[in-house]
Amino acid sequence: MKKNKKHRGKKRRKIFLKFILFILTLGLIYLFVFDTNFFNIEKIQIVGNGKMSYSEILNASTYTKGENIFKISKKLGEENLKKLPYIKEAKVKRKLPKTLLIQVEEREEVAIVPYIGAFVYIDEEGNVLSIKEKKAQSKLPQIFGIELIDVIPGENLFSDDRQAHKEFLKLSKQMDLLKLMKYINFSDNDNINIELISGIKVAFGPLDNVKYKLSFLYEILKDLDKKDITAKQILLNKGENPVVIIDD
Repeated sequence: MKKNKKHRGKKRRKIFLKFILFILTLGLIYLFVFDTNFFNIEKIQIVGNGKMSYSEILNASTYTKGENIFKISKKLGEENLKKLPYIKEAKVKRKLPKTLLIQVEEREEVAIVPYIGAFVYIDEEGNVLSIKEKKAQSKLPQIFGIELIDVIPGENLFSDDRQAHKEFLKLSKQMDLLKLMKYINFSDNDNINIELISGIKVAFGPLDNVKYKLSFLYEILKDLDKKDITAKQILLNKGENPVVIIDD
């Protein structure tokens, strides 16, 4: 009986010692990870940026070299970056022991909207990316007929009653038609007018059946190019069958 008690006592002491050793090990690991400079950030890599500079993204992320790589918040950094108008997506990764990787996906400028002596640059969803006093040398189409009031970068121009405008831009970009457009006039919702870089004027009609009309326009332009025919106008507002007016 006494031997059993003695054996149980030794077993308890071993368990206790193992527990103490485990706690001490955790403490040493904690001190090594958080209270030494072994995991301090020495390099911050940024990939995916084109419009935004390294310093602009770094400043927005709020990360600095010398910080402990485990003490920084990846989620907070990603949220801060996505507040930038040009940043669509952001991902922060730790590359142990001393490198932080910031991956960004930027929004793309697809059109310009004149605005009280300046120009508003937007992406395909209508997000305001920047406002510039002078129009940069670019081939982006200009959009007319959208009323702008107190515009600021980061907001969206296409409210609930302008979802058709958003659909038009997105589909035009997907079909590689947007890059062929010089002007888009949304002034009259029942009679959208487009002028292409080639000089062809397109009477698009109302913003209904947008995908169908754009697909038709794409096929017409492809056929004109294939047959080397010069057209003056393409009328998509004359019923189901489009009308092409060619140059005599």
